[in-house]
Amino acid sequence: MSEAIVKDRQLASRLHLRLPWAWIFTVLLGVFLLFPIFPVVYQAFLDKPIYDHDGSLTYGNFVRLFEDPEFLHALWNTFVFASLTTIISTAVGLLVSLVVDRLAIPLRRTLRLLFLAPIFVSPLILSFAWSMLYGRGGYATLFLRTQTGITVPDLNSMGGMSLIAAVAYAPVSYLYFSGTMANIPDSLEKAARTSGAGYLTAVRDIILPLLKPSILYCLLLNFMLTVDLLAVPIIIGEPARISVLATYLYAQGMLAARPDYGIVGAAGVCMILFAQAIVWLQSRWIGDNRRYTTVGGRASAISRVTPGIYGWPITLVLAIYIIIVTVLPLAFLCVRSFTSLLSPLIPIKDVLTLDNYRVIFSYAEYVRSIWNTVLISAVGSVAAVAFTLVSAIVAYRTSSTVRFFIEQLSVIPRAVPGLIVGLGFFYAITLLPGVSFIRETVIVLAIAYIVRYFPTGFGAVSPAFLQIGEELERAARMSGSTRWQAVRDVTIPLVKGALGASYILFVVQFFKEYSSAAFLFRPGTEVIGTTMLQLDMLGYLGSLAALAVVQLVITVPLAIAMYARD
Repeated sequence: MSEAIVKDRQLASRLHLRLPWAWIFTVLLGVFLLFPIFPVVYQAFLDKPIYDHDGSLTYGNFVRLFEDPEFLHALWNTFVFASLTTIISTAVGLLVSLVVDRLAIPLRRTLRLLFLAPIFVSPLILSFAWSMLYGRGGYATLFLRTQTGITVPDLNSMGGMSLIAAVAYAPVSYLYFSGTMANIPDSLEKAARTSGAGYLTAVRDIILPLLKPSILYCLLLNFMLTVDLLAVPIIIGEPARISVLATYLYAQGMLAARPDYGIVGAAGVCMILFAQAIVWLQSRWIGDNRRYTTVGGRASAISRVTPGIYGWPITLVLAIYIIIVTVLPLAFLCVRSFTSLLSPLIPIKDVLTLDNYRVIFSYAEYVRSIWNTVLISAVGSVAAVAFTLVSAIVAYRTSSTVRFFIEQLSVIPRAVPGLIVGLGFFYAITLLPGVSFIRETVIVLAIAYIVRYFPTGFGAVSPAFLQIGEELERAARMSGSTRWQAVRDVTIPLVKGALGASYILFVVQFFKEYSSAAFLFRPGTEVIGTTMLQLDMLGYLGSLAALAVVQLVITVPLAIAMYARD
């Protein structure tokens, strides 16, 4: 018996990948994920552009940066913008989760799907839609002013920016709250109500304390997402001369006649440190999650509270919110794509046209931006899933030390803003010999996207690996399979569902991405996001709306496939 046990343990140890190869992969993974950071940091300490071999090290870029009143103004605006957005988006996400997931209101599933719609809509599209409908010269603004004399608040303001960003990120908050809410057994609420507590009292005393980790996580996540946001400040803030860190970096690196690369690098380092500090606070503040454990063993199904006569009023209020912030702007965008001009002073039938779509599909660069986006999303996501799968195999089929390092490395890109990822690859391609050719292809965009969203894919696959015991692979090995055959025939089929979910997540994120492409795209490698920014600068709002509708037509089916089921 002892010999059999020893033999079994030896076989179990051989199930793991050989540690030297595992460590080599871990080092390469670290270099790959940190790759965009190194050139930006290096440029921040150079007195000349990174491609100039005569440059010398200096701290002067940081001195000039913090002496620049525009930067200090942008830094303060970023803090205010992120704070307002975080408060609104977290509060809305929490409130909707309490209503949709704990109450049996009418049309609950439909409202849930519609509320989640902004996840599949780029903030860029949402900003354009709001601007065309609720902006200074927007259709709704002009209609209310001419027909009723009502003047709506100015959308091109800090409050307007924060409101649109909150609408974009509230569904993200909802998903985190919803996942946690599902693990809070309703027996706790029932016990409170049996003791005489009402629903609101039970929420205050039972649910909210247990949601503390999710609330803290969402606060910090939304703050970091807002710091990284470029679309809303460009579309909504720029007309009002409201500058934030993202637009400051974009203006200095892309729009300036002679970019000051030292200032750009120093500002990029500040954004990296800002984001890293938020991630560190997130891990410190949440602390030990075991304090909030509510499910032991097998969890029971949640029975939702019947709101009685308040059911339809609650549904109506939530429906009005969804219609105003999502449905109407996107519907207006679709209508605008079929008109040459849309104004309450002109009948729609007089301005109907297909010219906007003809423009999109007549110019090679516009068509190419669509195909490039589809190619990067479809094919690049396959590469991203394969890379994520290999990373998970190495992490969870080697030593615990390798697993620890890979798990730590996997969260680093989450704290690197998209603009920095693009800027880092831009510098690196310029600096490294033999790789400049990929700058003329979409390969560099796909690589940048994979780095940026690696945490998303790894986070989707990791739980599936943790649930699979190694004894299954051990049984395959004892039957004569090799190490990789055991992984191929046993492990991969069991994580197929997680890999499929990871692929859809990558496709959606790649389709929406534009900020990391801002510094990388060139003629021939345009994507939908960068083309939209160019159309906005040229004032071609009809064609912009048409291109946005094309993107919606492609991404909406994914939204239905992922979230139509409860």
